[in-house]
Amino acid sequence: MHKLLFIIFFLFSICSYNQTGGGFFNESLSKIGDSISIDAFKFDINKLKKFDINNDTILLDTSLTINKFYQFNFRRKDNFELIKPNNVGQSYNHLSYDLNQSNFPKIGYNANKSQLFSTNDVYFYDVAYPMTELLFKSVFSQGQLTDALFTTNVNRKLNFSLSFKALRSLGKYQNSLSGSKQFTFTYNYNSEKFRSKSFYVSQKLEKHENGGLSELSLSDFDSEDPVFDERSKLSVKFDDAINTFFKRDFYSDNLFRLAGSKKSLLLGYNLHYTTVNNSYNQTIINDYYGSIEDGVNSVSDKYKFRSAKNELNLRVENLIFDSFNFGLINHNYEYFNLNSDSEKINENSNLFSINFDKKIKFFQINFELNKKINGDRVGDKFILLLKQTKNSNFDLGIKLSSIQTHPGLMYDNYFSSFSELKWNYNNDLVTTNSINIEFSNNKIGEIELSSSIIKNFFYISVDSSSDYLYLPINNQLKSEITYFKLKYHKNFNLGKFSFDSTAMFQNVNQDEMVLNVPKFVFRNSFYITEKIFNNVLDIQSGFNFKIFSSFYANEYNPLISSFHVQNSKKIGNFPIVDFFINAKIRQTRLFFVFEHINSSLSGNKFFQTPSMPYRDSNFRFGLTWNLFN
Repeated sequence: MHKLLFIIFFLFSICSYNQTGGGFFNESLSKIGDSISIDAFKFDINKLKKFDINNDTILLDTSLTINKFYQFNFRRKDNFELIKPNNVGQSYNHLSYDLNQSNFPKIGYNANKSQLFSTNDVYFYDVAYPMTELLFKSVFSQGQLTDALFTTNVNRKLNFSLSFKALRSLGKYQNSLSGSKQFTFTYNYNSEKFRSKSFYVSQKLEKHENGGLSELSLSDFDSEDPVFDERSKLSVKFDDAINTFFKRDFYSDNLFRLAGSKKSLLLGYNLHYTTVNNSYNQTIINDYYGSIEDGVNSVSDKYKFRSAKNELNLRVENLIFDSFNFGLINHNYEYFNLNSDSEKINENSNLFSINFDKKIKFFQINFELNKKINGDRVGDKFILLLKQTKNSNFDLGIKLSSIQTHPGLMYDNYFSSFSELKWNYNNDLVTTNSINIEFSNNKIGEIELSSSIIKNFFYISVDSSSDYLYLPINNQLKSEITYFKLKYHKNFNLGKFSFDSTAMFQNVNQDEMVLNVPKFVFRNSFYITEKIFNNVLDIQSGFNFKIFSSFYANEYNPLISSFHVQNSKKIGNFPIVDFFINAKIRQTRLFFVFEHINSSLSGNKFFQTPSMPYRDSNFRFGLTWNLFN
């Protein structure tokens, strides 16, 4: 069904494009670039807009920039604060701690977070012309990554979009096949009396889990024996373990104008419904997690999570505040083992919310408060954001936040087919108090600073004294952790030559080594931008360099799709050099990259986790193609 939808709107888009005289070889094109005259038709890229659920608007951009190169990946985001896995679609290890947590409980399986969409990843559109965007990128053997989007305005008030993303990649190591399918539908309606936007997203992740290299293969890899340059010859911990993660989200935000035009009274209703199914299957049993239950021949751990959040709010605009919202939130969820209905968590919680926006002199103030009325696993949230609005020379934002979040329901209750893994806890809420400062200036660059105090920090460990080397253990640190992060970015241009630099410094003050991050992360790109063939073809070519200091990186645990803390082996301090060529002709962008070209020069010292190597050198290519009617 997904493939059929993809083919339909792909053909429709091409037909629509050709009907207007568009196409690559049409002689009526008088100008090449983001503004195109097609006979009497004037194309304007500024009439193509997208925005997120918070209504932050982003102009659609088809230009050739270094940021596009950073985002040309499976996530469609910059991976600066992540370590890329050795196969596309597998779990990313982290170089920093994520402070953007929800105060509503989730299922867990936290290693999947970097691969799964969130509500902030879904965009709504408002376009003057129907638009199609197609993406293709090669992967690591026997597969490909494709991403297609079609959006159009039915009229000035109503827009809808369809997108489909699919991935299959075999990988270079044993049992590392990964696959993903994602379908997204959005609509956006805007009139004087009624505003509404909704989306439906379904995503399926299927990951063959090898658990990393065996101890013998780690020695073989470190020896740099040419026999093992063919990575499939290296043995792994698990030969047939598979994780399947299926998530569906329906979101609807509706606003009714009850009275007024300038001084308005509005009634809002918001619904977010989520279902998650996760299964871990393994038929060949080893001793990493211990023995299995009597009478059970294979491992099949299956859990389901359902969540419904309803919010009713009253909004006042253009009175004392630019916008003031008071709302009531009901959150209901259930979590249970699909193999047994006896183990179930079911809770109904309520909160009230207050949000307001206000301009005071040079600042825009945004305030958000969620206060719990009842519920054990839902937390409070407080956010105060100040943004300067008058000075055009620089941008400044200051955010104060305090968020309580539950680690994940599976960490409270998990009864595996493995006899030794039986969790029945009531984990405390994790409280993160933070201050974040963002500053940007054309001459100075972009600076991000954050300082956080974390209480009841949650982490997974393993019992080193046990014979079961991977058996996970639930932990919470009762003492506070102070976490500091400073990030700087600047792009320098000198004629055709450009230098893009990003640096991050981190420091953690803690009683136990449980939040482990590198002190330094650097990324530098040096490239040349040229126009050739009578300025028809734009080209960027250069080198991208990344390195992070050595640290005790977390190890990946396939059974629970989570990372666990380890303090026995450091990784890092190895350079990663990529050579790339980016090209653009009209609305088509081509990407060629030779990843990790220096892998054979630095020795086999590159790892993404303590037991799983980073990517070898490889050549990849792809394109993005924008079509406009």
